[in-house]
Amino acid sequence: MNDGMVSQAFALCADGRVAESLALAESLMANAGPNAALLNLAAICAMQAGDLAKASSYWQPLLEGERPDPAVLNLAAVCHMALDHPVEAQSLWEQALAIQPDHADALYNLGHLLQTMHRFEAAEAAYRQLLTHHPDHANGHYALGLFLYRRKRFAEAEEAYQRALQIQPDHEEAQWYLGVLYLSLGRFQAGWPLYEARHPPNRPERVAALIDSGSPRWNGEPLAGRSLLLVAEQGLGDQIQFCRYAATLKARGVTQLTLVCAAPLETLFAALAGVDRVLVQSETRRYPPHDFWAFYLSIPFHLATTLETIPNRIPYLMAPEARLAHWKGRLPPDGFRVGLVWKGNLQNRKGLHRSLPGLHLLAPLWSVPGITFISLQKGEGEEDARNAPPEQPLLPLGETIRDCADTAAIVAQLDLVISIDSAVAHLAGAVGKPCWILLPHWGTDWRWLHDRSDSPWYPGMVRLFRQTRPDDWPGVIQQVTEALADRVQTTRPSANP
Repeated sequence: MNDGMVSQAFALCADGRVAESLALAESLMANAGPNAALLNLAAICAMQAGDLAKASSYWQPLLEGERPDPAVLNLAAVCHMALDHPVEAQSLWEQALAIQPDHADALYNLGHLLQTMHRFEAAEAAYRQLLTHHPDHANGHYALGLFLYRRKRFAEAEEAYQRALQIQPDHEEAQWYLGVLYLSLGRFQAGWPLYEARHPPNRPERVAALIDSGSPRWNGEPLAGRSLLLVAEQGLGDQIQFCRYAATLKARGVTQLTLVCAAPLETLFAALAGVDRVLVQSETRRYPPHDFWAFYLSIPFHLATTLETIPNRIPYLMAPEARLAHWKGRLPPDGFRVGLVWKGNLQNRKGLHRSLPGLHLLAPLWSVPGITFISLQKGEGEEDARNAPPEQPLLPLGETIRDCADTAAIVAQLDLVISIDSAVAHLAGAVGKPCWILLPHWGTDWRWLHDRSDSPWYPGMVRLFRQTRPDDWPGVIQQVTEALADRVQTTRPSANP
């Protein structure tokens, strides 16, 4: 075999030219037969090129020896995880560790896999073993911190994040998630600065994808007599929650306040107090220059928001009169009207985790007499709403809802909204409509804090129903059913204007 050509194949891969490297490796093996180095190179290149099946086929001969290389076992396991073969991946990582118990990548990856399988004790053991062998493994401490946070062991999680930052002070994820931890505990003063790590200054491409205005970023300078561009980030619910700061910023002397928002929010935000102009978010649009620009979720950092100083005058969003009139005759005239949201974006990991498995889980609610249920599902869940079983009569409005202004107009004319953690939940709170939010046991978003049933962001509007153990949605629905029965008995339904 031509050693020079082999070296060239490896050099092409190292240079990021994986397609050329793979082609050359395959050519060399076709002429001279495979060897371990070229098989591993071909597998790595195939995986980087996205051909996971081919990568797995090249690694397979290397896994069949009496003592496979732990590094190869680890990479093959990563490939199997990408192929959604968790059992095979787990077996390969365990083989790697049987040969080399201190293999850092195998321990790190196995810990993550075991955590997703809800084998929590085994996951923690893998992370602890990693850190025993590699006490300065910053990512290991960070991963342990994430694990402990999800297990609600907050003091230990804080210690793990801080250890990661002692080892690697610029560890962006550890900064970010330590900030999330502090925010979830209501320690806003410590949390907001760290939360800024979601847009690290040494990775400008993250910011450039969201903002192109030719304006400087606002870093807390005086705003009197200045113009300010607020740039949307994260989801619709985040934009609804943090657009409340518009009035506060205007009161600080901003002369021209422009909001960039997702398209479904444009009409609703147009009437927001303090806003002079609303622009729709676009990846290709260059926004007009202002004196400063800022992200929505950076405003509370610059204004030093605490739990006590959240601008929480409710309502701060209003449904347009024309939309209220449009929906007035389309809603049931009688009964206690309850809007329902049970599914989020299932393509999003958070949305999947927050969602109920199906409409059937809400069946106990129908045992409460005198209620008309209305589906506010848009996209996910629409089909379930249209095909609700006879014992769960439901008015499906999703396909006729055009944007968030429509949703606001519907919600404004209901008596109650029952929702998972969703944009509709934030919208209900913002327009001043009572909303009961169903929350998972772990992975609860930081903004709902811990161990409380209300929200300082939506005082008097939001009631939180939390799982007491993982995946126990039936237990949550039972609590909601009992509360709903009490609510109907003590509340006279509002008339449909």
